[in-house]
Amino acid sequence: MTLTRREWLRATGAGAAAMVLPHVGCGGGEAEATALVLEVDDRRALVSVWSAAGGSAEVTVETVTGAVHARERATLGPGGAGVARFDRLAPATAYRARVRTEDGVDLPPYRFVTAPAADDPRPVRLAIGADIDPDPAYDSPMFDTLAAAAADVYVSLGDWPYADNPPFTRTADNCRFRHVEARAAAKLQPWLTTTSVRAIYDDHEVRNDWDTATWAADPELHDTALAVWDEFFPRHEPAEAPRYRRWRWGAHVECFLLDTRRYRSSSKAPDGPTKTMLGADQRAWLLDGVTTSTAPFKLVLTSVPLDFGHGVDHWAGYRTERDAILDALADAGTPGVLFVSGDQHWYGAYRHRHGARELQIGPLARAPFEPPPPLPGVLATSPEYNVGVVDVDATGLRLRALAADGRALHDETVTPDDLRLRRA
Repeated sequence: MTLTRREWLRATGAGAAAMVLPHVGCGGGEAEATALVLEVDDRRALVSVWSAAGGSAEVTVETVTGAVHARERATLGPGGAGVARFDRLAPATAYRARVRTEDGVDLPPYRFVTAPAADDPRPVRLAIGADIDPDPAYDSPMFDTLAAAAADVYVSLGDWPYADNPPFTRTADNCRFRHVEARAAAKLQPWLTTTSVRAIYDDHEVRNDWDTATWAADPELHDTALAVWDEFFPRHEPAEAPRYRRWRWGAHVECFLLDTRRYRSSSKAPDGPTKTMLGADQRAWLLDGVTTSTAPFKLVLTSVPLDFGHGVDHWAGYRTERDAILDALADAGTPGVLFVSGDQHWYGAYRHRHGARELQIGPLARAPFEPPPPLPGVLATSPEYNVGVVDVDATGLRLRALAADGRALHDETVTPDDLRLRRA
């Protein structure tokens, strides 16, 4: 029997959330299926599928001329989510993914482009954002702005979905409901059907300000939320592999996507040598990867900012480790290092220890926050919806933060040497 999503939610115990959030869905109706193209590199892509009908879904990847590259069947799990995996794609090539569910629902085509090869010098564009809540209260036109930016790939720095929105239950079905609404909302479709996504969680996918201490106090909640995260954001790596990862996007840029939640010490602990945001393995991975990368530009993508935010639930509460990382990058003399962060709900441009540069972006669809009074190192801030856009070619890296109406809150072009950390 085919169920609508509302019927599925009722049957699985999440019906109360569906009643309170009737705005969810595509085109004004309840979404019965949705998809997302994920983890694209120069040769591979994943297509994540959810269907209220369950069973399986047929996924076809074809060129823009309609030539079929491959056809795979995604087996959908008990919560309705599954993944189709594709390899042997051609680098720097435009494709379409077509999805048909077991009950005959055809989704619109999802267009995406594969990464250029590591020696391909063509220009590339990345969009980077955070904080997506489909609630009509946050009805910004950011998604039209994102679609118009026509980025090769979008990187999400967390808080998508807000799984802890009320009414909140501790179940996997509540988490699944939040993931479905976060990718099926009508206002997201003109954008999500035109790009691929790389994503990491921040806190609201689990609970506010979570860390290893909150996990130890409530393992069931954290285990459940992260298991559902893996259902909806699968990766090429085995499930037990770390969720932090790196990828090359052409000759000029390499990305390092951090996991700033899974390994972090309690934010309430006093700062010092044993307090960590990344854990020893991830910190070593980051420093080795950035300092040995052959890409002229290295984007370090951290869900929380390096400083200048409210409270201590970001790197300001982990200064010893943060400063050690910046010291190591300065000692290595590595050029082209740019930090991009989210979480704090305003645009900010910052200069840190040894001249390290950071662009803070977001929110896309959640209430902007007023930043604290500026301190030395704060170059600019603005409390409004925004997204980061990074263009890279042989001449340099153009760094922009775009407001909801397309205005450039920040527009700067830098060379690798401009982004070299230097000890005074």
